[in-house]
Amino acid sequence: MKTNPEENEQEAELVRLPLWKNALEEMRKKGMHYGQAWDSEFFEKQLKCLRTEMKFGLGISEIRRELEKDGFYLSGRGQKGNQFVILQPESNADIMAGYQRAALDALKRGVVLGTNTRLDTLSDSDRRRHEGMLERMAMRAVLMQRSGQISKVIKEHSPELLDRKP
Repeated sequence: MKTNPEENEQEAELVRLPLWKNALEEMRKKGMHYGQAWDSEFFEKQLKCLRTEMKFGLGISEIRRELEKDGFYLSGRGQKGNQFVILQPESNADIMAGYQRAALDALKRGVVLGTNTRLDTLSDSDRRRHEGMLERMAMRAVLMQRSGQISKVIKEHSPELLDRKP
């Protein structure tokens, strides 16, 4: 079977690990913008696996995390597994709200677990550690749930606390 020397050269090209970094680099080379779609085949080729494999999902997650640093969110929702789309910037607030709900849910679950753990099964040092963690998680959950009210009070009484510092 005859092969194209150019194809052999491309296949022999060194690939950096992890593969998701190569995929991200290739995406950046091609240019990215809001609303842009990427076929799943592109990611299968770059990640060297099928979209049905766990490795594919993990690679997409890593790419998504990196793109978030550039203000982009890569979504496969509603695409039936055929493509991924960089959502329009007005969708980012919805994504952020989802992250916030997940964070609050995780804190609440941690508080439930910590509250219902039998302390008599723990050593003294483990019990102190457990109680400290539970107290911090419960406080964070309350602060998140009441963040709107807390922000209002801070704005009225100490607005300098809300100044962003690098």
